[in-house]
Amino acid sequence: MKTRGLVITVVAAGLVVAGAGVTAIVLSNPGSEASRSQATASSAPEPSSDVTTRDTGASLLYMIEEEKLAHDVYLALAQTWGANIFRNISRSETTHQDLLVPLLESRTIVDPRAAEAGAFTDPELQTLYTELVAQGRSSYDEAIQVGLIIEKKDIADLGHALDREDEADVIAAYQRLLAGSQNHLTAFERLA
Repeated sequence: MKTRGLVITVVAAGLVVAGAGVTAIVLSNPGSEASRSQATASSAPEPSSDVTTRDTGASLLYMIEEEKLAHDVYLALAQTWGANIFRNISRSETTHQDLLVPLLESRTIVDPRAAEAGAFTDPELQTLYTELVAQGRSSYDEAIQVGLIIEKKDIADLGHALDREDEADVIAAYQRLLAGSQNHLTAFERLA
């Protein structure tokens, strides 16, 4: 439990320090023109500092919630816009989460995901969920931009986690997640 408190502290500090990429959305008003231009102009979001400074267990905790974030945001946008892309990719994000569950179980790590859609233990992801849903509900074009933001964030975070990972089963899972996020990014880029 003590380690978990430190992870949350690192995440909060990362929001203040990073100041670029996706974190710019967390720090600014999601409906503002500046926020939208920062979000769409950023081709490679900075990973969370949390992803770059922790062990395998903490990495798995963050990654499963990040996959839940994608699922929950896409589900909300599917309900708003009725677009198949959000419905289909939200189902894929469920598969991504399912891929990580056995890794948590084999390490006797308690799954951090809340049953409630849009609820997260990680404060960065909680804030990001709220802001991305608001942005995505403002227009269909903004919803597509949200898809781009999420997938770029996933790709950046997974890339940094892979660079620091040495456990074969986690590497294999993260590589599958990375391939999935790259496919999702391509799908959103076709609509942008």
